[in-house]
Amino acid sequence: MEWDLYGLNKWKHSMNGKTTLIWYVSKNVLRFEMFRDGSFGSQLLFAIRCKALSVNRHTWWWNEGNTRLCLQCNRGGEETVEHLDLECSKYEHERESLMDVGHDQCGEKKWNARCVKGDSGMRYLVELDEECNMTVVDAMKDFLVHAWNK
Repeated sequence: MEWDLYGLNKWKHSMNGKTTLIWYVSKNVLRFEMFRDGSFGSQLLFAIRCKALSVNRHTWWWNEGNTRLCLQCNRGGEETVEHLDLECSKYEHERESLMDVGHDQCGEKKWNARCVKGDSGMRYLVELDEECNMTVVDAMKDFLVHAWNK
């Protein structure tokens, strides 16, 4: 047990200052991740988990419009991973299906508690929450593939 804690602390310390890995730092247990299956959805999910998805927030200096703003909706906000997954009106229908699965899998009380946290339930949806299950992960992968291809 002491060795596990040492390894966890060493792993967390190695991520200090790496803003793209902010969701990982809050993990309490190192474990094998089941979401990787080689599919396009799992590639997108991995990019989301590392906040490395090619959204305008990261690609503005080489994208066509040289803008950080979301060009998919009229909200005028930056196109970030969180905006794509939680706010962008273009993906509203797909998002509703994803949120329904999250709600169904963990129950209303737990789901509402997750959604008021600072990450709006994102850690749960991208399988960085210990209680997440493969049904939610598969729904997130489906959401990402549909959003990416839209």
